[in-house]
Amino acid sequence: MVGIRNEVERVDRQLHLFSDTLDEWLACQKDWMYLKTIFTAPDIQRQLPHEAKAFASVDKQFKEVMRRTRERTNAMQAATTPGLLEAFQKSNEVLETISKSLEDYLETKRMAFPRFYFLSNDELLDILAQA
Repeated sequence: MVGIRNEVERVDRQLHLFSDTLDEWLACQKDWMYLKTIFTAPDIQRQLPHEAKAFASVDKQFKEVMRRTRERTNAMQAATTPGLLEAFQKSNEVLETISKSLEDYLETKRMAFPRFYFLSNDELLDILAQA
């Protein structure tokens, strides 16, 4: 009875780690996909250099994780790699900070030009990238 209990607890911990990592991974991927289109524009990179540099760091890390994941065909092994959960948590913190800075930047533009309040963030970013 004791032998199987230890095995069940080990598998339970592994499944919780898998679930937590997958949640962080999906959140990171969602934010990364949205911000990637924004920070590939050279004008936005010039206007928000600190955020562009932070995004480049997350981008590099995310692509490296995806490369390593492609080499591992077992999802459990790929998602329970030591340090992966913490890496995604850190990336999500950085992406959240970048998003807040981007919102602040857009708000300053809207305050300078009130007609921008009628535009979505994506439309405003398109205009600013072309300016």
